[in-house]
Amino acid sequence: MKSVGIDIGSSSIKVVEINQSNKGLILSRFHEQVIAQNPAFDPEIEILEYLRNLATQYDPQTTKIVVGLKQEQVSCRNKIFPFSDRMKILKSLPFELEEDIPLSPEATIYDAKIIKTMGNSAEVLACAALKSRIGQALRKFEDAGLEVSLLSSEGLAFANCWEKWNSEPPAAPTAQIELENEARPRRDIHIVLHIGHTHTLVTAFEDQSLIGIRTILWGGKNIVEAIVKKYEIPYVEAMKELQQKGFILATKEGASYDQIVFSDTISGSFRDFAREVRISLLEFQSEFNGYVTSVGLTGGPSHILNLNAFLTQMLEVPVNPLHILSSFSHVQFDQSPHVDSVCGVALGLAIEGLKKPRNPAINFLKGEFAKKNTRLIQFWDDWGKIIQTAAAAFVIFLIYSIVRVQVATSMADKSQETLKTQAKAIAKLPAKQATEAGVKKYIREQKKKAGEFKALTSLSQMNSALDVVKKISDAAPAKSSTSINVRKLIVSEGQVEIEGSVSKAQDLTLLQSALSQISLTGKITPAKAGQTPALPVGAVPFAYSFPVDRNLGSSGPNGTTK
Repeated sequence: MKSVGIDIGSSSIKVVEINQSNKGLILSRFHEQVIAQNPAFDPEIEILEYLRNLATQYDPQTTKIVVGLKQEQVSCRNKIFPFSDRMKILKSLPFELEEDIPLSPEATIYDAKIIKTMGNSAEVLACAALKSRIGQALRKFEDAGLEVSLLSSEGLAFANCWEKWNSEPPAAPTAQIELENEARPRRDIHIVLHIGHTHTLVTAFEDQSLIGIRTILWGGKNIVEAIVKKYEIPYVEAMKELQQKGFILATKEGASYDQIVFSDTISGSFRDFAREVRISLLEFQSEFNGYVTSVGLTGGPSHILNLNAFLTQMLEVPVNPLHILSSFSHVQFDQSPHVDSVCGVALGLAIEGLKKPRNPAINFLKGEFAKKNTRLIQFWDDWGKIIQTAAAAFVIFLIYSIVRVQVATSMADKSQETLKTQAKAIAKLPAKQATEAGVKKYIREQKKKAGEFKALTSLSQMNSALDVVKKISDAAPAKSSTSINVRKLIVSEGQVEIEGSVSKAQDLTLLQSALSQISLTGKITPAKAGQTPALPVGAVPFAYSFPVDRNLGSSGPNGTTK
């Protein structure tokens, strides 16, 4: 059985075909169909024609067709359940997500992915999608004659490129949830950004396990529109310019005027992107008490020259390109940088079709959308009466069990009633939330809101470490009058350490005066110098420490550069 993942984007359709054999996973085919960006043509007609042609190439008896909902059409929440049984988790999802997602259970399909088990409990990524969105996505394939075997979501499928999808969810020691954020263990998080044409997937991983997803409504289209506005050229021509010549200048020294203007146009658009990403990173840090260790970059616009260095500077987190296909040993199609960067979602969808029951795929084809199974109908005809008899016996046993524990439950009801009364009087909680879990959740939410507001306020006012370095450079004596050799410069929170040497003693006085001007207290303090290399004759070493104003506040984020 082979699996085919189909990713329908706003600029192209990506198709990946994979097989699983004794040698492992074999990536046998990749095809990309570019969708015309001419507003005079309806792209839906072009998509339908391509899908109809695709339907003639695959036999539904030997092929699984896997597609995904747009991630912005799927709501995902990270939850902790006091049990790890998957069926119990699925049954509890409508009640658990009732307060987090404003969707009616009758109009919604739910599914969940177990991230890891912790003793008898489990950390789960719960998902919900409207039936109307599911029906709309399926109609497109029905009109083309393609039988969809599995309907997942973009973000969860994309995570298959990095997760150990063929293994059971990892097991961790029993962990108890604490009320205080400070008491929760820190979680190291790796972020993967998949930049598409109209939106960007922000996925958070811990130890190769997906723990959170965000969608940013920003993509390559925003850069193209900025180029169109700046140069007043057609959209298609602007897209070609971006794909062939896109770059961001690392330094403007020696660059021509046209190069500077083109670079500023692209970098200006990416500044809006970086701001949205920083907000997503802050949400992950607050939700998981996490620390972002690195950011990986993929997607079509990720090939813009010097983009990694630019985003590293903007996010103050190492940003590096990712190579998806390098993780797979049997790839039978072209592995060019473009293919490697755009095939991620389609490849992840194809992998969804090969998942085993021990770590099942996310599938929204449930209820009225579930595929009919004739074997089940035949089984019911043969064994229906026996099952009904067994069900009746089970109901009788259940009634007996309920009567037996009635006395114990009456005492529990009294204690719960007392708790509800206090919760309504003090926390002003409604009747549904006036429980022990509801009170704990209320406390966590209040602390979380206060922490997020405090962190956002500090982040918006903070001077970056590079701003401090620029102040030092501007205040330092001119090269024509002094000769200064700086070996070490550290900016950590509100403290600066600088170490080096000057050519003569008179230059040291000028340097001290310059550094005093940018010191927060107007004074500089001699610091202990590290190992000093051999200096030229007459050179004078120096090492100073002084505070600077970075608008950090009392609990702002750290900023360090060396």
